[in-house]
Amino acid sequence: MTSFRQLEQRHVSAEIALMEWNPMLDLIALATVNGEVILHRLTWQKVWSFPSPSTKDKVVLVTAIAWRPDGKILAYAYDNGKVTLCDVENSEAVHLLDVHCIVTSLSWVQTNEKDDAEQMAFYSDRSAEYLQKLFTFHKTYGAGTKQVEEVADDFKRLKGQKSLNILAIGMDVGMVHLHSFGMFPSGYLDVNAQNENGANQDKVLSVTLSKDFRVLTVIVESKDNDQNYSYYFKSYSVSLLCDNTEEIKVVALKYGQISSLLTYLSSTIRAITEAWEDILLEVDTKLHNYAYEKSRLSEGSISDDFLELLMFGNPTDSLEKFLLHDLTESGLKKFGHSIELSYSNIQKLILKRLQNVASSLFYHLNDLKGMAMWHERFGALGLSESAVNDAVLSVGSFLLKATEIQQVIDSSMKNFKAFFRWLYSVILRLSDEPIPLEISKLTQQDLHFVAEFLKENFTSTPCRDKKTTVKLERVAQYLKKEDLAFPASTNGNPWVKFLEEHPIWKESGIVFPYYSEKSLITQYTDLRKVIDVAVKGPWTVLKNTVHTRASYLLYKTGNASSQLQISHISCFESGYLYTAVTEKSPPSNCFYLIREATAKEGEFEGIGLTFKNLQNGPSSSESPDKLNCYKVLDVKFYNKDTITVLLLEDFETDIRCPVLLQLPLKPLCTEMKTISLGEGEHLGQKIAMLEAGPYMEKNNYKRLEYIKASKIAVSGSRKVVCVLFASKRQVRLFEMDVEEEEEEEGEPEHEDSVMKDSSKDNLSFASDKSDDKLDKDMSF
Repeated sequence: MTSFRQLEQRHVSAEIALMEWNPMLDLIALATVNGEVILHRLTWQKVWSFPSPSTKDKVVLVTAIAWRPDGKILAYAYDNGKVTLCDVENSEAVHLLDVHCIVTSLSWVQTNEKDDAEQMAFYSDRSAEYLQKLFTFHKTYGAGTKQVEEVADDFKRLKGQKSLNILAIGMDVGMVHLHSFGMFPSGYLDVNAQNENGANQDKVLSVTLSKDFRVLTVIVESKDNDQNYSYYFKSYSVSLLCDNTEEIKVVALKYGQISSLLTYLSSTIRAITEAWEDILLEVDTKLHNYAYEKSRLSEGSISDDFLELLMFGNPTDSLEKFLLHDLTESGLKKFGHSIELSYSNIQKLILKRLQNVASSLFYHLNDLKGMAMWHERFGALGLSESAVNDAVLSVGSFLLKATEIQQVIDSSMKNFKAFFRWLYSVILRLSDEPIPLEISKLTQQDLHFVAEFLKENFTSTPCRDKKTTVKLERVAQYLKKEDLAFPASTNGNPWVKFLEEHPIWKESGIVFPYYSEKSLITQYTDLRKVIDVAVKGPWTVLKNTVHTRASYLLYKTGNASSQLQISHISCFESGYLYTAVTEKSPPSNCFYLIREATAKEGEFEGIGLTFKNLQNGPSSSESPDKLNCYKVLDVKFYNKDTITVLLLEDFETDIRCPVLLQLPLKPLCTEMKTISLGEGEHLGQKIAMLEAGPYMEKNNYKRLEYIKASKIAVSGSRKVVCVLFASKRQVRLFEMDVEEEEEEEGEPEHEDSVMKDSSKDNLSFASDKSDDKLDKDMSF
């Protein structure tokens, strides 16, 4: 014999809008009305919280939450269209989606894991055998600093994913998006109803997939031109997902690897940008101001001054003043040290990180290209060989640009050292300071470097509007999202000359295109765009393979939208997908239970359940002689065998307590009848209505004293239920399926005594005046 046992009753810091239990761990995710996401343990200890992205101008709310079936990732959606996949361990955002409209529903479903003998061994990922490991990087690269590097190869938390899982996203514009592992775009579906007067304004209230991925079921709210609302149960066949589950899993995991590499690449570029220092611009600025002043006074060019100093050793008066008072000896030392340190750090990041991750990206995209070419296996997914090849070539172009930066840095460091060394000796000589022997010895090669440096960088015509008149620093332009101001010269390059003479090779598709005018950031942006196009094969194909299985009108109402309570569960063993939905906004007279066979077209059964007289249920001490009658506040599938229902007493008394009820699913299924609706008929007119009382099991209910409840969150795997108060500021937790003897030993004899004890700690509903006031304003 089983029973319920109260565990906790707690206040919360803000009003709760959404609740969802972790399917594998004793954790519950909460979303507050101000947009905050909070994770609590079963003991109500806070694990972490994620603040709302709201601003002064706009309040951003959480509209839906869902757990990945293994419980390691939490997905939550905002009303600005952003969906975040968050790591449960540290609240780190591992992936971001943007659907550009309000998300109304999230559902994360996983197919059953197959035995090793059933697995299709048509693909084996061997990248670990050929690719170098990626390591975390640090901002500091000081000499002698000992650093421990960690392997960073699972940014998207996909390790150990043996079975395909799909995140279904429902939206207020009548669209459903499907993302494998919550990341790979696997298809979309438009569920808007078409009629003679045009498309209705449909909104997806709830969406789910069957565990075999054959069926997608949605509950839709449709608003016509007269502002009348209709609610539909719709079922669609998505055979592409079912027939190609293994192929989609392989491509989705490959996309996860590519996406992880792009995340790592983005972090590397950010680190390179941070390694470049703004101090390098000071030399350019000072030289520019000096050049402008000479131009204004018509005293020649800065190039003439420096070349005269190099050839004859005698500076002009203006140049001597500039060197001794503007540039100075200490300033030159600081510039030289900063340039050397900055360039050295950038080179390390490019050699150890950027080229490594780009090579890995090149490998995985070629792997994806092989899948696109295997039409017999992956052809149904719509992968485009040409689109993937464009992505491969884009990575090659990116690698060429990384090599170009290395060459620019090598050349710049060589020229800077020679130029600053020469300039430093000049400043010491002009200051009558002793010149160290190692500085005074300038070789002919050093002088040649200085002359070339001056020729390349000091011959521009001064212009006050252009800050690039004197441009010594050439690396920063590669780190901006714009074309290069000073592209690297390709004069004399034999390979460039060969391609110009034989243009057919440029069009062959095997030569990486080179874009001399593009920066590293620009090419990175282009790379992400072509990769997005390359992986969207299934995204565009799915909508053409979907067909409608059934569409039933639930009910119609006036110009006020209803807040239906909806729950779904898929049973892989029986091959059924179940949907429970209240007749109208709570408190509702009944709820509908619909069952559809996923493998059989057109097999839909259902019943309606009312709670007018619960024979084995709780009775009100206030009205023992009156007929018990209950309204439905919320309904959730506890597991594949049980439905949890939150009821409200509908007695003619001042005190109406909620009732928590567990209904067995199996005996209810025996009463289900085939659904057959005529045109214009709604489900309540044709479906058989049953009284739930005779199907209750003894002790599978609990009358909740001192509480006004609004909704519940349940977890059959963890055997817990969380009841949210109508004030949305308190919750009460229950452990389910507890042996009666355990409850008698661990709990007081009567629930009233529990509430009396808890009131001492200000936990009871009756003792909270503010919540009591809020609840009094709540009418059912």
